[in-house]
Amino acid sequence: MSADRQDKDAGIEGALRTLEHPAARPEFRDELRRRFLDGASAAAPARRRPGPRIVGLLAAAAVLLAAGYFLLRPRPAAWRVLEIAPGSVVKADGAILPTDDLDVLAGYLRGAREIVLERGELVLQVGDVSLFDLGEGTRVAFAGFGPGTKDGPLSVVASSGRLRARTGPGFAGHTMDVRAGSTELTVTGTAFAVDYEDVGTCVCCLHGSVAIAAQAIGPDSMAIQPGKMCLVFRDDREPLWGESPAAHAQPLERLEERARELWRPAR
Repeated sequence: MSADRQDKDAGIEGALRTLEHPAARPEFRDELRRRFLDGASAAAPARRRPGPRIVGLLAAAAVLLAAGYFLLRPRPAAWRVLEIAPGSVVKADGAILPTDDLDVLAGYLRGAREIVLERGELVLQVGDVSLFDLGEGTRVAFAGFGPGTKDGPLSVVASSGRLRARTGPGFAGHTMDVRAGSTELTVTGTAFAVDYEDVGTCVCCLHGSVAIAAQAIGPDSMAIQPGKMCLVFRDDREPLWGESPAAHAQPLERLEERARELWRPAR
């Protein structure tokens, strides 16, 4: 190639490098972007929508799961008022309760934090777990007798009056902690009574096992034998042990008879 031709080509290339390259029009760039996205969508595998049969099966499974939750979750023990003396005045958390409908009354008692029997007498059944006989002037709180009763701890706080109790067939495997005044009881299946007296707190055991603990008794709890009682005085006197007084034992025996009738074994 001649020297003149080479110089001419070099001059043309230099002139081209000095020129500004035209920028692409916005419409051109948008068109390229649209084509690229359309191509990517066409290349992607098409997603199948779930058919009516699959949707129906999923809905049925959701219904079954919801039903299973409501059927299998722990249910509260059924509370029933078996007996209430005419003219009784019952309070739950400070409010006076209606006593003409025993089912409604039982519902209020089940949800109460504290029950007070200002006047009269009341016999309460908590499912197949226990019977409670509340006398006039009784102030009591139940815990653990609602949802999950079969697994949770049971406790009773009786702060005044008199309370008699008899455990039922559903109590098996449980213990019941009872606090009454300065005494603490551990019940493992029995019929027992707590009576507040002017001189102190009397605990009676009809049958079964009741362990009583109190500062006056000593560092270890002691068992109250069937048919016996322990009176823990309000003052510094030593606890009194002996036979259950008739005034305490007879109402407890009547509660025992009611429990046997209520939970009579099927033949």
